[in-house]
Amino acid sequence: MPVKWVYKIKRGTNGDIERFKARLVAKGFMQREGVDFEEVFAPTSSMDSLRLLLSIVVLDDLELHQLDVKTAFLYGELKETVYVDQPPGFVSGSDKCRLLRSLYGLRQVPRAWHAKHKTKLTQLGFLPTSADVALFARYGKEGAVYVLLHIDDLLMAADTEAQLAEVKAALALAFEVKNLGVATRYLNMEIVHDRAAHTLKLSQFCWASLA
Repeated sequence: MPVKWVYKIKRGTNGDIERFKARLVAKGFMQREGVDFEEVFAPTSSMDSLRLLLSIVVLDDLELHQLDVKTAFLYGELKETVYVDQPPGFVSGSDKCRLLRSLYGLRQVPRAWHAKHKTKLTQLGFLPTSADVALFARYGKEGAVYVLLHIDDLLMAADTEAQLAEVKAALALAFEVKNLGVATRYLNMEIVHDRAAHTLKLSQFCWASLA
């Protein structure tokens, strides 16, 4: 299966350029169902779950933090046998490489990543909620901890920062993560949490005009 490099400009919350990204992507449109992929469905969080979690944060005066998993799709483990060409600009040995882990562009990548992350959260004592399998909760003597998963963006809420720090540290051992601290922007929405006034506001914005 052919692969190609994809380039992207990553911008910060103020629209300034943070970094230039290069990503190797497989041409998944050439995959054949039943040969190199099976099921592809992967759940992701709903807006209703986001609103519910934010309501709980305000009502219970919880800490609200955000975590980003870098190159999340590369952590998924493939069950199928998939071969791809070597990356342009890098050739060593055979022309083909067998993928043991998922690669961006493959049809089953989102499903493989969700399964990997779900397994890790389960090991940490979290369970998916019955209303949304992308919203995880863990209950203990110190209180509840919530994790809302939207692909590689994690929104986390708990009574104390110590609870969040413990979960972040555990996830950092399994994945390369970026700790974004107190949540201020999620899914292109600005979060303004005024704990003194017991309010939380969302505002949507877009950097399309700055691209």
